[in-house]
Amino acid sequence: MNEELIKVNLELRKLDESLADGSMTAEKAETRFQELKAQKREIEQHIAKASMPRMTEASGGFDVRELRDAMVQKRAITLNGTGMISQMQTLVTEMSRKKEILNHVNYFFGSNATMMVPVLSPPLAAPAAYPEGANNVAMDTQANISSQELRPRAFVSTLPVTAEAIAMGSVNIEAELPNIFTKAFARGFATQVVTGDGTGLNFDGLFNNIHADNRIQSSTVGRPTIADFVTLATTLSDYAEESIIVTHPHIYGAILADSSPGIAERYKDELIKNKTIEGVKVLVTSYAPSSIAAGATFAVGGNMDSYGVAVAGDLNLKPKYRVGDTHTYFEATIFTHGAKIVERDFYGLIAR
Repeated sequence: MNEELIKVNLELRKLDESLADGSMTAEKAETRFQELKAQKREIEQHIAKASMPRMTEASGGFDVRELRDAMVQKRAITLNGTGMISQMQTLVTEMSRKKEILNHVNYFFGSNATMMVPVLSPPLAAPAAYPEGANNVAMDTQANISSQELRPRAFVSTLPVTAEAIAMGSVNIEAELPNIFTKAFARGFATQVVTGDGTGLNFDGLFNNIHADNRIQSSTVGRPTIADFVTLATTLSDYAEESIIVTHPHIYGAILADSSPGIAERYKDELIKNKTIEGVKVLVTSYAPSSIAAGATFAVGGNMDSYGVAVAGDLNLKPKYRVGDTHTYFEATIFTHGAKIVERDFYGLIAR
C-alpha cells in the first residue's frame, strides 16, 4: 500500500511539471488530478484501516484480546487517531440499536475538544422566477450560515470486577465489558438527549427550555388529548420525515384513552399500528417527563436534524485498583455533548 501511495504522489508531481511545460492541457490535467486524488484518498483509507485497533461486531467495537491483556496488566486502553473515529462510530451505532432516540440525532465526530457545527438558519428564501436572459437576479438576504459550538465533556462509567472473576471466572468477562459499558452509556445518553437540563455539564435536552414562540398550549385542562398531538404533528408537517414527537408512556396511554367524538377515533388506528400521527413518528420513552401539571411540557416534537451530538477525544477504558482491595475498577470515559442546534425547530405541548 505504501508503494502505491508513493507512485501516486510521484505522478501528481509529474502532473504539475507537464502543466508547467505545456505538454498537457489544463483540462486534461484537471481530469487526471481528480482521478489521482481519488486514488490517493482510497489508498490512505486502506492504510488507516490496516493500522487501526482490531474491532469485532460482537464486542461492540473493542478488541477483546486487548481487553484481556489490559485486565491482567492493569493498564489503560486508549483508542485514538483514525482508529478512534471509526471505533466511536461503531460504539454510537451499537448504542443507537439499544436506545431508539439515539438513532434520530445528528452526530458530529472529531478529535478536537471543541467542535464548530455549521448552522443554516434562516434557510434559503424560496426561489423566484426570472425571464430568459435575466441579469437582475436578486441576492438572497434571508439565508445565513453560522456556526454553533459544541464542547464535549467527559462522561464516565465505572465497573468493579473481583479478582476471582478475572482469574477464575467461567464467564469470559473481558468479552462482556464492551456490551456492559455500551448499555450504560446508551441509557445515560438517552436520558441526556431527552431531559438534559442544559446546566453544568449536561446536554441541552429536547424537553429543556422550549422557545417561547414554540410552546403550544393543550386544548383541555388537566389531560392531554389526541387533538393536541395532531396540532403538534401538523406544525411539523413541512419536515415530517426528519421529525419525531417524543412523549412518556403514561401520556401515550392517556391520549389512547381520549374519547373525544370525531377526531380521536380517526387517529387512534394510525397511532397504534404505525406509531405515527399525521405522518410524524411518535416515540414513546420512559426517559420523557410524565407530568401534566399546569405549565409542564408533556410532549416535544421537532426536526431531529437540528439536534446535534458531538463525540470527541479518546475512548478510554482504564483499570484502577486500590491498596487492600482485590477489585479491579474498570473506568470507561467518552467525551461528548448534545444540544438543539436550531432551537426554533422544536415545539412543546404545554399542559394547562
